[in-house]
Amino acid sequence: MKALAVVIGIVFAVAAAALAVAFAFPDRFGDYLPAFIQPVLGGPQLVLQVEADDVDRGQAVADSIGVIERRLKALGVRFNAQPQDNDRILLSLSKSADTKRVIEVAARRGRLQFRLVETNLTPEQAVRGEPPAHAEELNGRGDRRSYLVYKRSALTSRDLVDAQASFDVRTSEPVVSFRFSADGARRFAQLTQENVGKPFAIVLDNEVISAPIIREPILGGSGQISGNFTVQSANDLAILLRSGELPGRLTVIEQRVP
Repeated sequence: MKALAVVIGIVFAVAAAALAVAFAFPDRFGDYLPAFIQPVLGGPQLVLQVEADDVDRGQAVADSIGVIERRLKALGVRFNAQPQDNDRILLSLSKSADTKRVIEVAARRGRLQFRLVETNLTPEQAVRGEPPAHAEELNGRGDRRSYLVYKRSALTSRDLVDAQASFDVRTSEPVVSFRFSADGARRFAQLTQENVGKPFAIVLDNEVISAPIIREPILGGSGQISGNFTVQSANDLAILLRSGELPGRLTVIEQRVP
């Protein structure tokens, strides 16, 4: 009995401490509570199917949950993500969550690639629609314009160490500013030095966001992505890039509304 009383006392002490911190930071209430006293969220639930790319399925589920947690915490959404079966995730949301935005941010692959644009296509190849073996045709985001880009990525989102929504100092339009790792900065500098005057494509999940011309070598290890963003879409893209790429495809296969 004495041991039971001690255990109960410890449980209540932990809960009291968590509640004290939670009251000091009410907007993060759920983050400070132990799992066994987490509040009922009461909002919609999403069942996500995980399709892994050359990764153990169980590991892909665990890694996907980690990415989802980082993304939704950055959005300020209260949630709970749990593995379900061997290849699914149950995502429970608060009543106030914007479900459409949560799906867009949480379930998007988030694979950013920097690829050179093929500019040497002959007119005959263009008419026949026969891209060279090293290139492929991708559509632009929004305008659906076609781009012929190299299949090989010069750099990816894994070479980034930070991304933040900001504003272009010249146009005041929302953009996403990014910063490369030391190795990424070195390779980006080499890429831009060797391809001055040529376009390169910034590709997100196989859609071209923009294809700017390299005007001069970019040696500082940072840059920005523009593409007719709203403030919200720029912020969401920055969150995707900061949180890391999902290890596979996530598909919403069920949506439960309370």
